[in-house]
Amino acid sequence: MPKFLSTHTLKTRTFTREQFEQLTQAAQRDPVIRGFRSFVNLSEGKAAFVLEATNKEDVAAWFKLMKIPCDSINRVELEGYGGVINEL
Repeated sequence: MPKFLSTHTLKTRTFTREQFEQLTQAAQRDPVIRGFRSFVNLSEGKAAFVLEATNKEDVAAWFKLMKIPCDSINRVELEGYGGVINEL
C-alpha cells in the first residue's frame, strides 16, 4: 500500500500527549488508512505522520474526520533509513 507523509501545525499547548495517543490508536483501527510512523513536537505545535492508504484523498478525509489541521500531504517515493534508500 502507498505511504503518505503529512505535515501539520497544531495549536501550541492545546494538543496533548493523550490526544496524540488517541490519534495514533485510531490510525491503527481505521479500515481505510493505517498509521505507520509519527513525529510530534507538542511545545512548538508541529507534527509529521507517515500513513499507509490507497490515495491522498483518503488521508485528507481521515485528518478532517479527526479534526487535525493539515498543511501538506505527499506520496512517499523514496524512503531512507540507516543510510539505505528504498524506492516505494
